[in-house]
Amino acid sequence: MPALLPRKSRISLALACLLLGTGVLPVLAQQQPATPSQAELDAAIQQGLKLEKLLPTPGSLLQRPAKTGPRVISANEIDGENQKSVTATGHVSVKLGDMELTAERVEYDKLTDLVSIPGKVRLDRGGDIVTGIGLKLTIATEIGTIEQPSFFFSKNPTRPAQRYEARGSATRMDFEGPAQERLFDALYTTCKPDRNDWYLKVSELALDRTRNVGTGINGVVEFQGVPILYLPYMTFPLNSERKSGFLPPSFGSSTSSGLELALPYYWNIAANLDATITPKIFTRRGVQIGTEFRYLNSNYLGQLDTEYLPHDRLVSRDRYLVALRHYQNLGAWMPPGWSASINAQKVSDDNYFRDLSTRIANTAQTNLPREALLSYSSFVGDLTARYLAFQTLRDPDPTLIVTPPYKLAPQVAFNAHPNRWRGVEFNAAGEFTDFRHPTLVNGQRLLLYPTASLPLTAPYGFITPKAGFHATRYQLTRNETGFESGARTLPIVSVDSGLSFERPLTLWGESISQTLEPRLFFLYVPFRDQSRLPVFSTAETDFSFAQIFNENLFVGGDRISDAKQMTAAVTTRFIENLTGIERLRAAIGQRYYFRPQRVTLSDTALGVSGQRQGNLSRSDLLAALTGQL
Repeated sequence: MPALLPRKSRISLALACLLLGTGVLPVLAQQQPATPSQAELDAAIQQGLKLEKLLPTPGSLLQRPAKTGPRVISANEIDGENQKSVTATGHVSVKLGDMELTAERVEYDKLTDLVSIPGKVRLDRGGDIVTGIGLKLTIATEIGTIEQPSFFFSKNPTRPAQRYEARGSATRMDFEGPAQERLFDALYTTCKPDRNDWYLKVSELALDRTRNVGTGINGVVEFQGVPILYLPYMTFPLNSERKSGFLPPSFGSSTSSGLELALPYYWNIAANLDATITPKIFTRRGVQIGTEFRYLNSNYLGQLDTEYLPHDRLVSRDRYLVALRHYQNLGAWMPPGWSASINAQKVSDDNYFRDLSTRIANTAQTNLPREALLSYSSFVGDLTARYLAFQTLRDPDPTLIVTPPYKLAPQVAFNAHPNRWRGVEFNAAGEFTDFRHPTLVNGQRLLLYPTASLPLTAPYGFITPKAGFHATRYQLTRNETGFESGARTLPIVSVDSGLSFERPLTLWGESISQTLEPRLFFLYVPFRDQSRLPVFSTAETDFSFAQIFNENLFVGGDRISDAKQMTAAVTTRFIENLTGIERLRAAIGQRYYFRPQRVTLSDTALGVSGQRQGNLSRSDLLAALTGQL
């Protein structure tokens, strides 16, 4: 073995070791000079130029460079045996393409292409970092092992499908090829490095990052340190792409259905198609099959849900659910701007959700929509035509009568986009609806509401006077209730105004701006007697901060509340100057009535929480507090 060389000679020796695996230049033998010849340097440069052509270019389908180039070894001290082995110590770096090994001592065997590192090591494979001790790695095949590894897998451009960074640790990691690892007693997570909201604790974990598939044996999913799911065997995608396979099962029980067990299977049919098939066992009823089929295209998308329980043993009949939601862009057959949608649901019987659904929201459903919608949108405004009917589910209690909603057969509505002329903003909305019902009054309603407003804004505040004219016409066709056909016309005048004050603050070391925003809203609507007009689709709004600045206490168009009132409110906000995040908002407001309101269905929308005493002069006081921690 040669004696240690001076530092300048070591640099030359490192260059010779660079060419150890290329066959262009042998490593220094005992009698060879430390400096390569010019011809040998030229050959090394030629080889380097060839390697540069293997590097990926932005925007192309990137591939990892092949591990066939020169091994570049640099260190404080290097010892070697010609064409056989190299031992490097002191700040050692071994490079090949996008791979780099750094350690204090490296042993390299040229015949087997094996790197052995007895101590601490850092392995960088194109941004994928692994640190540990006791590395043995065959460079060309990337097969080897490392003890006590900690790893970080980055969003590598050579793997465009990988969208998440992953990290973790293990007692041992086996390298099984490019971007393929097997970990033992591992922790795996995609959380940011400074937090472990969730992680996977698994006895054996195989990661195939070329196919973006992970396979675990004896795994536990923990959230905030609490185990929430145990799986003896699992496979999962390493990116955001979908993967076919079984989803976690669900268990339950009820007094009517007995024990319940559901085992969903997710089927990734294609890039734009998938389905979830869920067999569900009810020990007292039988086996139900549920499917959720989703589809997506450039011109349409939708979802079809079905559930089928053949011969429910408790009621001796088949039971089913069918639900379809579909959206269609009609631009291929009609001018741009036209679209259509369908939302339809049907169940076999009135008690379907009460007996078979595990979702509380479903058990409260009474009216299932069957709606077809045709829409047109342009720079002028939006136009919609729809047909809407319902399947109404009756309550099992015969004393509770559920009245079905009106059928809209059809409804045509438009909403013009705001247009400005010399600062004045014009808008208009209207609709025509044919209301049909088997037992209640039937008829058509025509509604038109044009408005004009003048928004005046400045950095310190705004004022917006607005005037509109609301016109409604009823034509009743089936009437046994005493309602009358007729018209209702009335003006609506409002003035909305507000100011904005701001001051700088420093709270908890953060630079913050605090605002103070008082707001006044005045509204005048004359009284019109509407007691002889039908109520097809109207309900009261809830008393809230959004409602106290509305023009009408009702939604639906059948009732317009009279008003001579003012709403006063003040809001303060705390905003971080660096990020713009609104950390805290507090508001208080109240409505003041200058005369009693006469068009009401109840006192709820007026903001009266207790019993009303005499003429109402003001509403309850509203207070709101929201924050983002």
